[in-house]
Order: sequence, then C-alpha cells, then structure tokens
Amino acid sequence: MPFACVAALGFAALAGTVAIATMGVPAFTQPVGFRDTVGGPGSPLAKQVVDGMITNVILHIAWNDWKPWSVEMAPWWTEDFIYDFNYVGPWNFGPTKGLRAWYEGEHLHFNAAIPDSQWGNFIFAATNTTATSVTYGLARWSGEFAGVPPPKSHPKVVIRDLDFYVLEGKRISINWCLLDVVDMFEQVGYQVVPRGPLKSEGYRAPNAMDGSPAPFSSMFTQEDAARSEEVWQAALHDDYDVGTGEGKWWAENINWYGPGGVGTAHSRKDYVKHWLQPLRAAFSNLERSTDLVVCEGPYCGAHFYMWGTHTGEWMGEKPTGKRVPIRCGAHARIVDGKIVEGWLQVDIPRVFHAMGVDFYGRAREMALAQAAALESYSQAADQ
Repeated sequence: MPFACVAALGFAALAGTVAIATMGVPAFTQPVGFRDTVGGPGSPLAKQVVDGMITNVILHIAWNDWKPWSVEMAPWWTEDFIYDFNYVGPWNFGPTKGLRAWYEGEHLHFNAAIPDSQWGNFIFAATNTTATSVTYGLARWSGEFAGVPPPKSHPKVVIRDLDFYVLEGKRISINWCLLDVVDMFEQVGYQVVPRGPLKSEGYRAPNAMDGSPAPFSSMFTQEDAARSEEVWQAALHDDYDVGTGEGKWWAENINWYGPGGVGTAHSRKDYVKHWLQPLRAAFSNLERSTDLVVCEGPYCGAHFYMWGTHTGEWMGEKPTGKRVPIRCGAHARIVDGKIVEGWLQVDIPRVFHAMGVDFYGRAREMALAQAAALESYSQAADQ
C-alpha cells in the first residue's frame, strides 16, 4: 500500500489504540464495555489493525529508508502479502508480493512524484477480517507520475482513493488500491479521455451524521450490516450481472460520484443513462468476478472485475473486439432498502492497456505538448 493509500484513511489513532501503543505511548485503560469508534478496542479487528498500520505511515516514518521503515511496517503485514494497484505502463509493477517488492516498486515511485500530501478518509467500514475505505488527498504533484510529468507549476491536485483489505489473523494479507488517475490528469488539463457527460463535483463525504469517518462502529450492529449487504449484493447483481439497466436498487434522488470520464449523478435516471447503459452498449457478454464485499452499518464496499468484449465505443475508444478486464471499486450508503449515495472508481488505464491503448503514453504526450506551448508563449511574451 502506498503512502497515498495508507494515508488515505487519516490520522485517526488516539492514545490507547493498537497503533499508538506499539509506538511506546502508554496505553489508555478503557472502561468496561467501552467501544472506541476510531479503530481502538471494541471496534472490528480489521479496523484496529488497518488503523494501527496507518499511524506509522501518516507519521511518514523513514519513508525512503528501507531498514527503519520496514521495522515499523512489517508487524502489520503477512510476509507474502499481496498489494495490487492500478498501474500499467512505466509503473507496471503488477500485484507485488511482500514488503520489499512494494517498497521498491510503487511506494518509492509514488512518494517521489507526490511528496507533499494530506489525506482524509470519509468512509472506513470493517468486519473482523476485512476493511475498506473511501478517501481523497490534497497533494502537490512535483515528479513524474507513471512517466507523466506534472505541469511546470507543480500544482495541487485532489486525488481520489479507494482501499480494500483482507486479514489473516491480526495482519493484512491483501490490499487492493485504486486511484482515479483520469480525474487527476483532467485537473491539470491532460484530457486523456473525453470529458464526462455529467459535471464532476469531486468526491464528497456522505450526507449523513454516521461518524467521521463513517460509520462509527458503536452506532450499528451486525444485523444492520447484514441488511445493507443484502441490498448491496442485489444491486451488484442487477446492475452488472443481469444488466436490466433499471438501477432498481437505487433511490430516485441520489448522490453518485462516478469516475473521471463520467461525472456526478443526482438521479437514478442519470446514473442509468450515463453509466449503466453506456457500459452495456460498449461491452458485450459482461461477466463479474467479485474479490471482496465489506459492509458495516449502512455502508458497503466491493472490489470486483468485470470482463467484457469491447464491441462498442467507450471513453472515446472505438471497438477493438478484445476481451478486456474492467476493474472497479464501489461503495454505497443504504437507507430503507435503497442506495441513496454511491462512489465508484474504474481502473481505466488497465482497460485501455487491454485494448492496446497506451494511456500513460498518451498523457505524457499531452504533458509535453502543454509544456512546449507554455514555453513558446513565454518566449513570445518576452519578445
């Protein structure tokens, strides 16, 4: 997990939690029956473990020095943990295995490109064995990102991030992470895909007082999670497996924060028109394979792949006839049996790669052209 993804959850650990206790700070004695809602004793085990790991990363402890960094990070991960990110092209590390491979691969590269960043998660749902988060970061882009140079001004960008975790015992064994690279590039004028049909309104927190990040574990029961999961599983099946195109598990008025290239929908009608229907029109014979579903209270997340044959135009790309993977991370807030808010990311660079399109190469060309145009303008102004 990169600094972006770990930091994505925010510095939620307080004295007495698993994280702080490991750093030599005296543990706080919890009253009998007390449920700490920020990842401490009483909250789901996976929330405690992930929160503890995050604390070490948020403090940016020796991030570019393997020996002390690995000493701090190793206790939170299994020896052969899998880390899977949405990189192809120059950063095509693929899923890495073990701490050293992650450190030398994505971790160092990402932090060199985005060394100055602040992160805050607004959804952090967990069970005893799984966890998921939705977050965004405000970061200064100052180095090449997967071979793509930043604008000369090294601007601040908002980075959307999703994480999914699986535990073995008290250690993390799998971490899937996605960033919305399309949206990040679009913010600086690298328009790799056509602008979405809907205006993008960023990545916003739930319109509910369920905690920050939501949900506070003490507010909900396992029965609440079970009811939410029933709706969530039905929605995934209806939207992606059956493909009715109705979005019947969604409320009429929603806040759905779609990926770069789509935008933000405020109605079930727009969600169906601008996401579900174009997806079905572009990819035939869709099949879904789900890696993980996590629900806590009214919040659910899912990491899944769809496989489809590219038979229609999608994100500006003409049909290739190729069978391609469509990797997704999705989250929802569910109220009274309906989804009222949703957050979705799609690994578009990986889809393009399977189509034979060099997403990052295209972005690099745009970046270099933008830099050349600015240089030409500057020289003309000087004359």
